Amino acid sequence: MRHNSLLQRAGRLHSLQPLILLAIILVMILAQSILVPGSLTLDQLLIISRQASALGIIALGQAVVILVGGIDLSVGTTVMMVNIFCITGMQASNSRVPAGLLLCLGIGLMIGAANAVGVLFLNIAPFVMTLCTTTICQGICYVYTQGAPTGSAAPFIRAVGTGRLLGVPYSTVIWLGLAALLWAVLRFTTLGRKLYAVGGNPKAARLSGISNRKLIAGAYIFSALMATAAGLILTGYHNIASLTLEGDYAMNSLAAALIGGNAIEGGRGGVWGVVLGSFFMMLLMAMLTMLGISQVGKLITQGCIILAVVAVQQLLKRD
Repeated sequence: MRHNSLLQRAGRLHSLQPLILLAIILVMILAQSILVPGSLTLDQLLIISRQASALGIIALGQAVVILVGGIDLSVGTTVMMVNIFCITGMQASNSRVPAGLLLCLGIGLMIGAANAVGVLFLNIAPFVMTLCTTTICQGICYVYTQGAPTGSAAPFIRAVGTGRLLGVPYSTVIWLGLAALLWAVLRFTTLGRKLYAVGGNPKAARLSGISNRKLIAGAYIFSALMATAAGLILTGYHNIASLTLEGDYAMNSLAAALIGGNAIEGGRGGVWGVVLGSFFMMLLMAMLTMLGISQVGKLITQGCIILAVVAVQQLLKRD
C-alpha cells in the first residue's frame, strides 16, 4: 500500500512538474525585471527563445531516448559534424542545399544507427556507447578539417537560422512545431503508448508483443535526427564552420529533459515540460551572464540543478 502511495505521489509530481517549472520561469522573469530594470523586453524573450530552440530540438530527441530507458551523449558531436559537413556540402550556394541536406540527413541516420547497434546488438551500455560515438565523430571532424574549418552557410540556411516569421524567429517556430508533433504522437498514437511501455517495463512490453529493439533503435535515430536539425539551425545562425559548436548540448539537453519531468529510469515524461526545461536553461544562463557569473559558476549551477532533480526523483521511488 505504501509503495503504491509513493508511486501515485511520484506520478502526480511528474504531471505537475511542467506547471511548477512554468511558475518558476515566471518568477525568474519577474526577478530579472527587478534586479536589472529595463532588461526585460519582448524582443529579449524572443532572442532567448531563439537561443533555446536548438537546445529544445535536441532535448526532444534526448527525451525520447530517456523515455525508453537510454541516454544519448553524442548529440553535441552530431551538431558539430552536421555543421562542418553542411558548410562543405553546400559551399555557400542555394543550388547545393538539397545535396547538403541529404548529406546531413545521412550523417544523422548513421550516427543514430551506430548508437542503436552498439546498445542493442553489442550490449554496450548507452552511456559508454554514445560516449564512444562522440569521440569517434570528434576525431573524424578534426581529421577532415585539419583543425581549421572554413566556409560559410548557404543563404537559405542563414535565413532559417536568423530569419523571423511575424516577428518570431523561424527556429522557434520549427522547435515548437516539432514539439507539437511529438506531443501528438506520444499522446494519441499506439507508437507513443508503446514507447512508454518499453521504458516503464521492458519485460512486460516484450511479452505483450512489442518489438523493444525496433522502438529503442528508432529512439536513438530520432535523437540523432533532432540533433541534425539543430545543427542546421545553428549553422545558419552562426554562419561559420566550428569545432566548438557542440558546446554543452549533451549535458544541457539531459538537464532540460530531467527538469521537464522525464524520469531518468525511463517510462515517464512528456513534451511540454521538456520545452519549458529548455527555455528555463537558456533563461537561467542569460540571467547568470547578466549578473556577471563566470562560466565556472554556470557549470556549478547547472550541475546542482540536475543533481537536485534526479535526487528528488530517486527519493520518491523509495519504498
